[in-house]
Amino acid sequence: MNDHKDKPNAGFTLFKPTGVRHEFPLVDLVKQRVTGTVLYKNKIYMTVVVDVKADTVQVQGDTADLGDLAISRESYIDMFKDQAKFFIDNHISNPQEYYDELINNPSE
Repeated sequence: MNDHKDKPNAGFTLFKPTGVRHEFPLVDLVKQRVTGTVLYKNKIYMTVVVDVKADTVQVQGDTADLGDLAISRESYIDMFKDQAKFFIDNHISNPQEYYDELINNPSE
């Protein structure tokens, strides 16, 4: 008989920033194109250009050199595609301003 069934599995997870950032330096609502970048220590490792209208993605660079500090290349591409569609669908031309407003005015 297994005595571990009745015992709760307790623990905690510690989240620490890695220093890897992703940014959206360009959102063109007219052309429906969004550029996303993956940066670490102010160096751009990967640039992803998502054309929402044409449903295409262009990728330059890679995150492999970042090792375990970053998520996979495919995960970044999927994230940038999802975010690009969100920005275009919601007419958000300045993502940083949008997120800052969410943080500063969460109840609105």
